[in-house]
Amino acid sequence: MLPYEAPLADFDPRRGACCTVENFTIEILGTLRSKWNISATKVFAHDFVAHYPSFNINSVQAAFSTHLRSLKHSFKQAGLDNVTSSARQKEHWRKERKCLLYHRRLDIAHAVSDLQPHITMLMRIGPDGMSSDKTANENNVPQYRILGRHWRSLEVTAWLRIFDAMYCHNRWGPVGTGSQGNNARMRFETMSMGQPQRAVRRLPRNAYRTEWYDSLNHYDWEELDRCEAEVYAFTHVPGIQL
Repeated sequence: MLPYEAPLADFDPRRGACCTVENFTIEILGTLRSKWNISATKVFAHDFVAHYPSFNINSVQAAFSTHLRSLKHSFKQAGLDNVTSSARQKEHWRKERKCLLYHRRLDIAHAVSDLQPHITMLMRIGPDGMSSDKTANENNVPQYRILGRHWRSLEVTAWLRIFDAMYCHNRWGPVGTGSQGNNARMRFETMSMGQPQRAVRRLPRNAYRTEWYDSLNHYDWEELDRCEAEVYAFTHVPGIQL
């Protein structure tokens, strides 16, 4: 199995193991001594010795590292590394589009006086709080299906759409004449969620999806640094009627 991009990028061995026995994964394109693979080797070895106590844990780790090297070689020989590299490139482009979306919203917030009071909150949410998207073709026309953030509230989504609406309004003007440059990508609604990613920390309580927020455990609270007492009027932008 391959680990998802987000857990792989966010993995910190100081917070615990990379995976469990139940969801065991290796980083097939990583080095044998990558942080993820070192942690996965320990997970495997400890579980193996728990079932077969007569084995030495260091010997098991060495044997698993040899096996992992063999797996990586087979993976490359089958040409699957190129397929996976292509998938990672698509993920990189998706992150780039998310970053561009953030800066577009930030630019329109600076340009529209009624949105300027929201600049600080938009910056707190940052690029990581933007919705991702995935590409699809409809009659040879590229479309971008929105992938929501699993932790982000619907109020934040509606609030962010105000920035997009103002961008389109300012771009086309009252008589429908566009300005120079490429048009904004057409992004279409979908019920799909992106792969679970680390939530943006220290946002107002109503920035988080209620069911997700209520399901957090003690360790999640420490990671999130919750701000339960703070709320923000995400959907209310004085002076702007949509």
